[in-house]
Amino acid sequence: MSAHAADVGLLVLRLAAGLVWCAHGAQKLFGWFGAKQRGTLEAEFSHFGYDPPLLFGYLAGTTELTGGMLLCLGFATPVGAGLLAIVAVQAMAAVKWSHGPWIQDDGYEYLLVLAAAGVSFALIGAGRLSLDHLLGTSFAGTAAGIVVAVAAISAPLLPRSLRRPRGRSSSRAG
Repeated sequence: MSAHAADVGLLVLRLAAGLVWCAHGAQKLFGWFGAKQRGTLEAEFSHFGYDPPLLFGYLAGTTELTGGMLLCLGFATPVGAGLLAIVAVQAMAAVKWSHGPWIQDDGYEYLLVLAAAGVSFALIGAGRLSLDHLLGTSFAGTAAGIVVAVAAISAPLLPRSLRRPRGRSSSRAG
């Protein structure tokens, strides 16, 4: 395989994953892409036990949009990829884990792949078709990958201490 093919492959993966994350963030922050059909952001995050729900909803949306943009651009790639891995693991733990792995059962398999992509980009970087390469600022590597993996694995711990058990909020989504 040529180095050029690997760089094009990384670009395709970065753009696909980054744009998906940008869209998820835009759903939360701006109500785009069918978000209104799911109800309000406050009701959704309240249903999942987050308190205050709007704070966590806006935090998730901002993280998704920012991390997605960084990944698309290939700029500060381990940071953007790390943010996305953390959000993916948090969503798996808080929302999807109890449904099992399979997506047809509303499970976590899709988020697991996105988290793995985040850790992978932290390890290998964005490739030569990126702002990191152009600016000479890439700091991807083993240390970045380990930091991202540890942060992602520990991500559910803090919000779990801040979450209420499901169903204890009066603004729960129906």
